[in-house]
Amino acid sequence: MKRPQRRLPVQRVKQAATYDVAEIARLLGNHRNTVRRWLKDGLQPIDDARPVLVRGAELKAFLTERQKARRQTCAPDEFFCFRCRAPRRAAAGMVDVCHRTDAIAALTGLCATCGTTIHRTVRRATLPALAKTYDLQTLAPERLNGCSVPSLNGDLKGR
Repeated sequence: MKRPQRRLPVQRVKQAATYDVAEIARLLGNHRNTVRRWLKDGLQPIDDARPVLVRGAELKAFLTERQKARRQTCAPDEFFCFRCRAPRRAAAGMVDVCHRTDAIAALTGLCATCGTTIHRTVRRATLPALAKTYDLQTLAPERLNGCSVPSLNGDLKGR
């Protein structure tokens, strides 16, 4: 069985169907014990009889609510720090800006709490508002300069 992901494919659940524990586990790629833990955590079965059956609409609502509870929204001037697992501001008010496209820029800074590198992708139109909060430093785009180590394969000459 492949490793389950944190975000479950909720769109696979059919609202009009009923599922037993094994079907839910197979459908979402989880173990049967994980589904049984969900039942203890508040997933409502149809009744107390065996086999345990769950309505698809109830399962979908339960999983969607669990995923929403895990989300953390960041303010426009905050980054999400993966080490702290919380929204944080950049240390020393300094942020590097790398322009990805005409409309998108990638921001990089250091977490003010733990010092981990933090990233955020924003629209370029929001950069003037962020310039009021942070000292933005634009990075030069990387260019292809050639190969640092030349290939010693002589068979590539004819291609």
